[in-house]
Amino acid sequence: MKSLTKSIPALAVLLMATSAFAGDTASLNVLGYSEDGKVFAFEEYGVYDGAGFAYSNIFFIDTQEDKFLPGTPIRVQIDEEQSMAKIRALSHAKAEPLIAKYRLADNPGVMVAYNPVSEIDSNPHKLRYFGYLSSPPRSLTYTLELKEKEFPPISDCLNMTGNYTGFTLLLTEDAGEPVSKALHDDSQVPKSRGCPNGYRIGAVISSETNSAPQIAMIMVATFGFEGNDERWIAVPVNNRGQ
Repeated sequence: MKSLTKSIPALAVLLMATSAFAGDTASLNVLGYSEDGKVFAFEEYGVYDGAGFAYSNIFFIDTQEDKFLPGTPIRVQIDEEQSMAKIRALSHAKAEPLIAKYRLADNPGVMVAYNPVSEIDSNPHKLRYFGYLSSPPRSLTYTLELKEKEFPPISDCLNMTGNYTGFTLLLTEDAGEPVSKALHDDSQVPKSRGCPNGYRIGAVISSETNSAPQIAMIMVATFGFEGNDERWIAVPVNNRGQ
């Protein structure tokens, strides 16, 4: 019992040290597609590391131009203790006119692949999947591959941990056929990402509407107050179909 008693304080110190360097990972909530597939929307939400304040960000993507709709993203964070439910209700209230305009609830989309940071043995940079959710699978296969690109860090990121990186996303299998198609290729790192030092293919969203493209959801690891913070980027796959 003596050895166990002595080990308890050491274990407590270890747990405190581990939790002290834990960043936050945003949860993903897919809001859906417009009927024609030209608009896709999603929410990321969570609690900031360090400050402990809840946040909710809603993004509306023009899937043909691969850019945000005017007036978006919608970001809500209040720098005081507020419930997650309240913060999310505020962001959804602000987003409701666009959600209604594009009738996103009529085409919510489905998650056909999921590869979160908590997966231990999965490949963060390569994901092969069926394009439609069914059992047994009745659709064709696709493969995404991500390559990280190192850039000289900006002045705000000189003291970050890890490299200052962007990424290239490739479609290397399209409906069962080998291809090499660049879906996204950073020529520089957008300031909106903060100080990114890593990426993974986190999920793929598909739709029951063939006119809607698949969406690759990329997790961005950004140097934060207590370690890496994980956020989401949506990249339209714009392949031939499912």
